[in-house]
Amino acid sequence: MRRIALCLLLAGCGEESTSEEAAVPDAAPCGAEQADGDCGLPPQADAAPPDAAPVPALPRLSVIDTLGFATETAPGVAPGFDVDGRVSDARDADGCNKADLRSPEGTPGIDNALARLVPLFSAAGLGAAESLGQSLIEEGGLLLMVQIDGVDDLLNDDDVTMRLRAGDGEPLLGTDGRLLSGQTFDLHADSPESLAPEAHIVDGWIEAGPFEGRLPILAFGLRYDLSVRNARLRARLTPDGGLVEGVFGGGIPLEDLYRVGAIAANDDQSVLPAIRAVFGSAVDLAPGEDGLCTQVSAALEFTAVSAFLF
Repeated sequence: MRRIALCLLLAGCGEESTSEEAAVPDAAPCGAEQADGDCGLPPQADAAPPDAAPVPALPRLSVIDTLGFATETAPGVAPGFDVDGRVSDARDADGCNKADLRSPEGTPGIDNALARLVPLFSAAGLGAAESLGQSLIEEGGLLLMVQIDGVDDLLNDDDVTMRLRAGDGEPLLGTDGRLLSGQTFDLHADSPESLAPEAHIVDGWIEAGPFEGRLPILAFGLRYDLSVRNARLRARLTPDGGLVEGVFGGGIPLEDLYRVGAIAANDDQSVLPAIRAVFGSAVDLAPGEDGLCTQVSAALEFTAVSAFLF
C-alpha cells in the first residue's frame, strides 16, 4: 500500500503522461558540457545560424518639394561648400580672382558666387529665376528624388550611398501648394544616375560628395539638363522619411547657366545679353590653360518629403 501511494504521488508508476505534460520538452540534462544556468531547463529554440545573410536595408527615397537659391545671409556669408578645396581671395588666380565666402557657421572657403548674383536677377530681367525651381516642382517639371541606400542607422552610419534620380508624373499638392508626402512616381525615362558613393550619416545628417550631378528640367515643353560638377549634398533626415535644412551645391558650367537664364526669361531675346553679362562676371571655378574660368559656383537650399517609385 505504501508503495502504491508513492507511485501515485510521483505520477510515474507505469501511467501515461497527460497531453499537456507531453507538450513540455524534456529538461536539459545536467552534465559537464551543459552551460551554467541551463541545467534542468527545457531546450531553447534554435537561433538563426551565425552565417545567415543580413536582411538588406530598403532604399530611403524622398522627393524635393522646396528649392531655392542659397543667398547671402550677411555680407560675405552664405551656405554652400568648398568646391575647389582652397580658400581664395581676389588675388588668387587659381581661384579665378574671386574671394570665397564663409558659411553661417564660420567655415572659410565657401564657393557660392551665385549667392551674390540673386539680387541682380530682377535688374537683368531674371526676376522669374528666383521662383523658377519651385514653379517647376509644382508643375512636375522638376521632380528631383534623393535616394539613400544601405541605411542601418538613421543617426550615424558611415557606409551609405546617395543618388539623385528624376521622377515622372503629375504631383499632388496640398492646400499650401506644396507636394504631398508619400506619393508614388514613375522613374523618368532619362533619369540621371548621379551616384555619390562617398556618403555617410553623422548625427542625423546625410553628407554626400563629391559627385557629378545632373538635374533634368522640363520647362515650356522642352527638356534641359543642368550639370553640377564636384557636387555636394547635406541635409538632416527626418523620422517620416523626409529631408530638411538641405543644401546642394557645386560648380555649374557657364553655358548651362545661360540656358537656365533663357528659360527664366522665356527666350526674351532682349534680356539675353544682360543674362550673359551677369553670369559671365561671376565665374569663379575651373580655370583653363588660357586662364579663363568656365564654371560658376552655386548652392541651392531644399527640403524633401517621402516618396516611392513604381
